Amino acid sequence: MNALKNYTLDWESFGDEHDRYLVNLRVARNQRHYLKITRRKDDPDSPYHGSSIILFEDDFGFLMEALSMILTRYTHGEGRPA
Repeated sequence: MNALKNYTLDWESFGDEHDRYLVNLRVARNQRHYLKITRRKDDPDSPYHGSSIILFEDDFGFLMEALSMILTRYTHGEGRPA
């Protein structure tokens, strides 16, 4: 392992040719694991549009809990009002 670079342990992607989501499990230079979630949108006016969010391993549990709570409410028709 090169201590000077971040590297990917695993990844998944989904979407179509115009909208792609990439989920990467990576190791930072300081050896901490993190998720990088990126949305890439194909825009005819620009060669690339994208945005990313990074969550370090200390927050994985909070992320999973929040997703579980939101999706449970959604599936039971109990979503919070906008």
